[in-house]
Amino acid sequence: MKRCTLCVMPETYPGITFDSEGVCSFCSKQSGKQPVPSLPKLQAKLDEIIRECKAQNRKYDALVAYSGGKDSTFLIHTLKEKYGLRMLAVTLDNGFMSEASFVNMRKVLNRLNVDHTIVRPRYDLMKQIFLQSSAPEVYPTHLTQFGSGICISCIRIVTNMCLRVAIEKGIPMVMLGNSPGQLIQSENEIMFQDNKIPYELRRNLFKPLAERVGDDVYTVLMLDKDEYRTNPFPYTINAFPIIGYQEDEIYRTIRELGWTKPEDVDPNSTNCRLNSLGIVKHKQVHRFHPYDFEMSLLVRQGIITREEALKRVEDPEEKALRLAEQVEEQLLS
Repeated sequence: MKRCTLCVMPETYPGITFDSEGVCSFCSKQSGKQPVPSLPKLQAKLDEIIRECKAQNRKYDALVAYSGGKDSTFLIHTLKEKYGLRMLAVTLDNGFMSEASFVNMRKVLNRLNVDHTIVRPRYDLMKQIFLQSSAPEVYPTHLTQFGSGICISCIRIVTNMCLRVAIEKGIPMVMLGNSPGQLIQSENEIMFQDNKIPYELRRNLFKPLAERVGDDVYTVLMLDKDEYRTNPFPYTINAFPIIGYQEDEIYRTIRELGWTKPEDVDPNSTNCRLNSLGIVKHKQVHRFHPYDFEMSLLVRQGIITREEALKRVEDPEEKALRLAEQVEEQLLS
C-alpha cells in the first residue's frame, strides 16, 4: 500500500492526494503551521479555569477519566504534581479491559492518593453496542475517518459517564487524556462545555445505533435533558496539547509509579482488549487503519517518528486477528 513519504497516511484514506514526491495533501496543508493554536492563550485560559475551580473549595476540583492506560496515568500524575488538583478518578469498565490495567490503576492511585470510582454499565447492553458499532452505516464518515465505530461509541460512553458523575457530585471540570493526535487542534476542541449541541440533533447522531440495539443506548451515550441544563455545566478539558506530550517522558514517569504495559492488547492500546476488534472491523469496512490519522498527526508534530508510526498501523496480522477473534467470541457469548 502506498503511504505518504513524510507521515503514514495511506492511499485508501478518503479524499487524499499525493504530490510528485509522494507527500500527502494533509502534510502539504499543514506545512509551516503551528500544531497547537494560540498556545499561550490556551495556557492562560487553563490556568484561569483551574484557579476558578479551586476557589470553589469543593471536595474535588476535577474529575479525571482514568482508563489505566499510559496517557490517563500520566495526566493524573501531572495534574496532581504540577497543578495540585483534588481529583476523583473515574473508570468506565466496559467489560473488555485488560486485567493488568486494573492492577496498574490500583498501584498508581495508591501512590498518588487519589479517590477512585468505577462505573460498570449493564454488560449485555455494552456487548450489543460494541457488536453493532462497527457497521458502516452507524456513524457518519466525518467521524470514522478518525477512529473505529467501536472506539467512537466507547469514548462517547466514557465522556458521558464522567460528565454524569461530575454533575451528580458538583465537580466543575472533567479532564480527558486524549493524545494530541486524537484532536484536530482547534481551541474549541481542547476546552469546552459540552451542552451546546441541540438535544434532538445529538440524539439523531445515535439514532442508527439505537435502531439496532434499542433506546437504552441513549442512557449511556447521552445525558438527559435536565442534566444538559445544569448550570454551571462542567468544563471538558483535553489538556495534553497544553501541558505537553512526549511518549518517552510519559513512559519514564509512569514506570516510576509502578505502571507496567499489559501484554494482552494491540500495539495502539495500553489498557483495552476491545481495541483490537475495532481495528480489524474498521480495516475490513473502510480499507484503512483507524489510527492512520492519529499516528500521522503525531509524526507531523514531532512526537513520534514515522518508523514508530508504521509499526502501529501495520500491526502483525496474526496477533491482531487472534486478539480480535477472542474479543468477538466474548461479544457473541
